[in-house]
Amino acid sequence: MLSKLKIKLGEVEIKNRIVSSPLGINMANEDGSVTENIVSYFSNLAKNELGMVSVGAVAVSDEGGDTKNTMHIGKPDYTSGLKKLSSSIKSHGAMSTIQLFHVGAQGNTNYSGKRVVGPSKYIVPDIGIEAEPLTIREIKKIEDEFAQGIYQAHDSGFDFIELHIAHGYLIHQFLSEHTNKRTDEYGGSEENRFRILKNIIEKIRDNKVKKKLAARVTGNDFTEKGLNIKKIKNLIEYLDSNNFAFYTVTAGIYETAKQKYTNMKKGTYWEYSAELKKLTDTPVIAQGNITSIEEGEKILFEKKGDMFGMCQALIADPELVTKSFNDKKEEILECLAHIKVGSCHRCRYLKQKNLSFDCVTPAAWRPVNKIITSEERTTDLTFWKETVQRLRNVTK
Repeated sequence: MLSKLKIKLGEVEIKNRIVSSPLGINMANEDGSVTENIVSYFSNLAKNELGMVSVGAVAVSDEGGDTKNTMHIGKPDYTSGLKKLSSSIKSHGAMSTIQLFHVGAQGNTNYSGKRVVGPSKYIVPDIGIEAEPLTIREIKKIEDEFAQGIYQAHDSGFDFIELHIAHGYLIHQFLSEHTNKRTDEYGGSEENRFRILKNIIEKIRDNKVKKKLAARVTGNDFTEKGLNIKKIKNLIEYLDSNNFAFYTVTAGIYETAKQKYTNMKKGTYWEYSAELKKLTDTPVIAQGNITSIEEGEKILFEKKGDMFGMCQALIADPELVTKSFNDKKEEILECLAHIKVGSCHRCRYLKQKNLSFDCVTPAAWRPVNKIITSEERTTDLTFWKETVQRLRNVTK
């Protein structure tokens, strides 16, 4: 199996080519620090034969999270929790990645309790809150906060630090003409729109830290003035010149969520990763609605990616890889949303009234303070099988 082959990312050798894509479970303490549930969730993934486990959407600024329970990075008080998290992942043989972001103009004060800021005035239609344009002083502060977060991630033992330059978050917002209407040194020309990213990277003076950097980039924003795989050519050349370890390609912003999920379902994201591979010799991780090892194998065989990332499939069954490698595929529990789009959103906490992260399958991880009896699991399994069959009948 191609997925079992080792691969080198930067100076780090990965035991196989399967990645758990970056994910936030919205279970940090309100000060942004790591909780027992966060350690439990990601270490549970790591013990199931994954080559790399990615901790997603960790905010670098007080106002950078999407809810009051977003995980944060950059302050000294976070170090012990971050070290515990990275070591718990690595103790199971997986490499650890942490993804840094700032929610920017896609923030929601009702969820985070913080002001919403961005490069320019902008309103996400489904949220309805106008972002306040950042001042030059505020931008430079955020640049420093990204740098602080990167250094803390390194000091906490993470193997890679992925900058989120996609999905319409802050760095992406500066790069895109769709959301950046500034006329100062941070707007207008491509050079100016790149300034925030370049300043962040230039602040990383330690080459050992710099070699851990990676990026999540966009293949298509689905907007006229947004970014796409052709428009990020100069971005990739710049990141390559800074020896980034790998790239993950994705698509869409909050405003274009409908197009995002339609294209993900079609497997279009894998075509973006194939196109990205034409632009760079740096390893590329393909992802987006990969539901099985077989699909990942096909992507590797067709050279559309050097590795592949899975998310919802691993939420539904964290043992998916272990079961696949041990010829127990019939025991894998599928994600309901993979059978029918929109059938289940329980893992997408921003769609829940109480902002909770959950999954209906009996194989899914459960919070450490939630006790599930064997009888309840049997009941859950029966419900799950009936639900799956019902969805299959509907989609025939």
